[in-house]
Amino acid sequence: MSKPKLKDYVFSNTVTITEETVVKAESYEKAQDIFLSGGGDTDEVDSNGGDWECIENPDEYEEENSG
Repeated sequence: MSKPKLKDYVFSNTVTITEETVVKAESYEKAQDIFLSGGGDTDEVDSNGGDWECIENPDEYEEENSG
């Protein structure tokens, strides 16, 4: 018995992550330099996901073009 043909379904998922970074420095300018170079102690404080959609669906494509 043959296996059913597998198709690719492409999904796009938009995820927003909010992070806060604590930087210890002598001045704002030095803190900014440290932050921009990847320094500091970063914690994720919020995330929002689930805004997704199927951006490529062969079944819908076949239905639209078969008629």
